[in-house]
Amino acid sequence: MTTPQPASTAAAPSAATAQGGTPRRRLIILASVALLILAGMVLAVTALSRPAAPAAHRTARPFTGTGTGTMTLDLLTGTATAGFTGRLSPLGADTGSDNLTFTLTGASTFTYTGTRTFVAANGAKVFSDITGKGTFTRAAAKGTETDTITGGTGRFAAASGTYTDTISSVVVSSTASSQTSRVTATAQGQIRY
Repeated sequence: MTTPQPASTAAAPSAATAQGGTPRRRLIILASVALLILAGMVLAVTALSRPAAPAAHRTARPFTGTGTGTMTLDLLTGTATAGFTGRLSPLGADTGSDNLTFTLTGASTFTYTGTRTFVAANGAKVFSDITGKGTFTRAAAKGTETDTITGGTGRFAAASGTYTDTISSVVVSSTASSQTSRVTATAQGQIRY
């Protein structure tokens, strides 16, 4: 003889527990916690991110002017350093320096790359990368370069832009391993800051 069993729903497993082993309510709570953690991470990253420069602060301005200086070229390595003074819009009176590397590409032609730092009268700086080419004789050289502004300090901290430089130089002294030249440059381009 069989005795009927009571029909109790409390003892029967729920469909959610039977299928996945975790009650549906527990899954919802875990998903909510995961979303809260993700939202907190997004807020933290957003709070730590550097704000974009305002559009008005990134206005394109002319970058033009002239400068003169002295460059010393190591004839054995092709490296050179230069110091200069000049006047550039928007820096005003400026000083600066170059670090360059020259490569001969023919009997009277060369290319060069390097970096430049302009320093305004108030100490603010503008940095640029240099790529140039030119021709030379024993006593002089002419070159053109395209320079990319890579930043700066002070009001030029987020500066960008490009300019071309037309360069002419005259050798003022030389030895077996180095050459010193008087350099004149004219810059024409734009800067954004």
